[in-house]
Amino acid sequence: MSQFIRVTKHGLSFASFVSVVLIPHLFCTPSYAQSDTRQDLPILSPNPLAPSPAPVTPTVIPSNTQVNNDTTFNVVPQGYQPPPFNEQESLELNEYRLDFGDVIAVNVLRFPEFNFSAALDAKGNVIAPLLGRISLKGLTIEEVENKIRLELGNRFLKEPPQVVAALTGQRPVNLTVVGEVGRPGYYTIGQGTPLNIVLAQAGGTTQQADIRSIIIKRTLHDGTIVEEKVNLYQPLIEGKRQPQVRLQAGDTIVVSRLQVGEDQDYDRLFVSRTNIPDPVITVRLVAPTGAAGVTLRNINIPNGSSFLDAVALLPEFVPLITNNEVSLVRFDPELGRVVTQSLNVRETIQNSDVTQNVPLRDDDVIVVSRTLLGRVLGGIRIITQPIRDIFGFTDFIQRTFDGSLFDRRNNFRF
Repeated sequence: MSQFIRVTKHGLSFASFVSVVLIPHLFCTPSYAQSDTRQDLPILSPNPLAPSPAPVTPTVIPSNTQVNNDTTFNVVPQGYQPPPFNEQESLELNEYRLDFGDVIAVNVLRFPEFNFSAALDAKGNVIAPLLGRISLKGLTIEEVENKIRLELGNRFLKEPPQVVAALTGQRPVNLTVVGEVGRPGYYTIGQGTPLNIVLAQAGGTTQQADIRSIIIKRTLHDGTIVEEKVNLYQPLIEGKRQPQVRLQAGDTIVVSRLQVGEDQDYDRLFVSRTNIPDPVITVRLVAPTGAAGVTLRNINIPNGSSFLDAVALLPEFVPLITNNEVSLVRFDPELGRVVTQSLNVRETIQNSDVTQNVPLRDDDVIVVSRTLLGRVLGGIRIITQPIRDIFGFTDFIQRTFDGSLFDRRNNFRF
């Protein structure tokens, strides 16, 4: 024993090398076999050995931009223009990130004891074999694979194994649609639903909508807000497929309004005949009936219809075909006031006068007889609140058709 001690003072003996180094190396026992306790897994930092993804610079709303927190807003904050959506570059709108309700399956090659399938709970956690509770909220499938691979390699295996993860069940997509749509509100859609189908479910876009500027707003896992502008008009005109936007739970879709003076290169008639806007518009009819009588009617016609299309749907008792005193009344947003246009049905039919066969818009009013036109315009002039926009005009027409502006003798109540 004294000789062994003396030798080890000058170096490591062969016996010590065998007992201390070689034997433990040949017959080592994995640490997971020495402990049957499970530990919660902390959120790991990014793997320094894994290839770094391409840098993504999210579009952050400037801090000095005033944002309306009212969920009923339909106007994008002034002075802020989101960047255009690009399928190749807009990674934040295309990447799918896990959250509550998603179900994943994880396979660890050559180590089936680590395989598992689980749904993310309300906090974004899952329970994995031996690893315990781990947070996957806000991660992509690739990031899940890297996270589990690193943790297994660091804690239980000599080197990181090969991990394959798959999304086997997707959470429902609950989103908000506001702006120039027929029925703003909250909607639940299936994964992969195209943007145009979502707009159709929301009642379609209005005739005041600008489908060149549909804003997708998303709040990321770290609280960052990104916004991008999707143009549905350009691919529609060019006959190309629409941009492939992967909508996710919590997204807000804002359909912008067509601004005055920005419709030079915007074909409203073409858009109205597509499946993006509301498929039906309502045109109002004011016409005389019998002795000093007046009929007030709502005519529902397909979006994109013209004046003659409305004529074909009128009741037989309306003397529109032979009457030369027909006027179209509508609110012109560019002029900021109510305008009228005289229409001649016979001239339109016999001479195919396209200037007379005007495309109709939602809430247009067709007035038969100049006497009634004078009464309608007179009512507009003397109402207590001047009509400054399409909403004021629509409100006036609705009150007229509700009977609140006419007395029993069909005179305005002023």
